[in-house]
This record gives sequence, structure tokens and C-alpha cells, in this order.
Amino acid sequence: MTLLASDAARSRAAALVVALFAVTATWNVSLNTVLARSGVAEAVRVTYDLTLPLSMTEAGAVLAVSTVAVVVVLAALARTFAPEVDALGGSETPAETAAAFARAVVVAVGGLLAAAIGLAVFVVPGLVVLVHLPLVFVAVAADGESIGRAVDRTWTRARGSRARVAAVGLAVVAVPLATAVVATLTALLLPVVELALGTAVTTVAAAAGVAAFTAIADSINGTGTDRSRTDRVAPTTSRQL
Repeated sequence: MTLLASDAARSRAAALVVALFAVTATWNVSLNTVLARSGVAEAVRVTYDLTLPLSMTEAGAVLAVSTVAVVVVLAALARTFAPEVDALGGSETPAETAAAFARAVVVAVGGLLAAAIGLAVFVVPGLVVLVHLPLVFVAVAADGESIGRAVDRTWTRARGSRARVAAVGLAVVAVPLATAVVATLTALLLPVVELALGTAVTTVAAAAGVAAFTAIADSINGTGTDRSRTDRVAPTTSRQL
């Protein structure tokens, strides 16, 4: 598979990375505001220099919207990186494209919540969810799979690729985390510079992760130009949730 084979795809990917930077920065600042207004930051003796002039309720609404926006942009990137499909769904009806993005939001938010619960209660179930979540996300976002079929096919066909997925996922999390820790410990950067640097690193890591996960999903079945988009993780497509 060749990622971003056309100039149009490269331009679309670049625009999406810029959008991802913007929504990620908004997410970070709105989260800071929620923590500050709720008293959590004071309770743990943390001070956030960059917050929004909003109440906790208003900041919470911004946080929710920016969370959805981050997932939508990541889904659009997966559709841009994937062969035979683009972010705007040229071969789909508007309803099918909207449904793909909606399923991506459900998978991302629901999957992360399930992983958090699994890690908190039994650890192993949470790790299992985290390893399979990226491929399920690609399946629903780029391949138009239903959530149930994407989970089933990913579980069946991911054998032999779980280590690769885990390694990429670890890198996506570790690189921004390491940058944040270094910036916090040095305390040499202005808050706005620290935010911009952290957001830039997170954006690049996330975009690279989406590209890697899409390539892994594609390679699971050895897809090529003579195979349909739904063959990346599942051989058939269902448009139902």
C-alpha cells in the first residue's frame, strides 16, 4: 500500500494535520479550565496558567465538542491514508459518510472508556481493548464496517499483528508524554510555548499513529489495488450499527 499517492491526498492530509493541531490545543486548554474551575487542580496542588474565561459548565461543553472534533479529524485522516476511500467519501452517500464518522466517535469514546474500566478493574481486559481499538477504529472509519462486525473481524484477523499494534500505540502515547514530562521538569518554557510544543508533538504522533494503524490494517489481508476497501479488516460490509 502507498500512503498519500496523489497530490490531492497529501494536501488533504496536511490540512487535516493543521486541523488536528487546532482541536487538540482547544481540548487541552478546555480540560485545564474544567480542572481549574472544578477545584480538582487546587486539590492536587496544580496550577494551570492557560485557561479559558468560561465557567466549568461552559468549559465542559467545549471539552465535549473538542473531543468529538479530535476523533472526527483522526477518522478523516484514516480515510485519507486508506486506499480507495477519501475523507469526504466520494463513493458514498452523505448519510453513509456521516454514519462512518458517527461510528468512529462511538468506537473511540466507548473504547477508551471500556479500556479505562478494564485497566482499573482487571488490567488485562483493558490491555486487550487498547490493542484492538486502533484496528476497529480504522475498520469503522475507513472501511464502513458496523461496530459489531469490525470488532469480530479485527479479533479474528489481528493474530500476528497485535505486537505491531501495541508497539505503535505505545510510541504514540510515550512520545508526547515524555515531551510533557521534560517540559514540566525544566520549567524553562513559557506556558503558551509549552502548550504549542506539546500540542505539536501530540499532533504529529497521533497522525503518524493513524497512518501506521491504517497500514497495519491493510497489511493484515495483503490488500492491493485489485481488492476492495472492506477487505482491510473484513471481507463484507454492513452499514448498520
